[in-house]
Amino acid sequence: MAQIANRTGFSLIEVMVALVIVAITATYALASYRQYLVRSYRLEAVQSLLSAAAEQEKFYLAHGRYSDRLDTAVGDQPPGLPVASITPHRHYEMAIELADASVFRLVSMPIANSGQGDDTECRRFSIDESGRRQAHDSAGNDSTTRCW
Repeated sequence: MAQIANRTGFSLIEVMVALVIVAITATYALASYRQYLVRSYRLEAVQSLLSAAAEQEKFYLAHGRYSDRLDTAVGDQPPGLPVASITPHRHYEMAIELADASVFRLVSMPIANSGQGDDTECRRFSIDESGRRQAHDSAGNDSTTRCW
């Protein structure tokens, strides 16, 4: 009768199969994580724009016109909005594109080398005095439904 020898350890093929499975799983996980980060950074831009729009409405009630300045402190002359032009995690830069007595438009664009610079789907966010929200991709096409 032939006896089967006890085997210990793994063969090279078993190790290679395990490494391939780990590599495929890691690739998928990293891609998913990157997409999650991009979406969270977009949310930061949206929250900052909504906050700045609320500050614009407060400014309008106090001064009868919309402000054309960001990054001001209380008491600055001429007065402006006490809203930072750079989002808290430094991925987007906000600006007041248009402001006068009856209208305003706030825009937010990714800062180069911030991790959002390669986001081509949601390149430019904007909001105006009527609450109309818009987003455009890097080609200038409307991507509002995906980005807001």
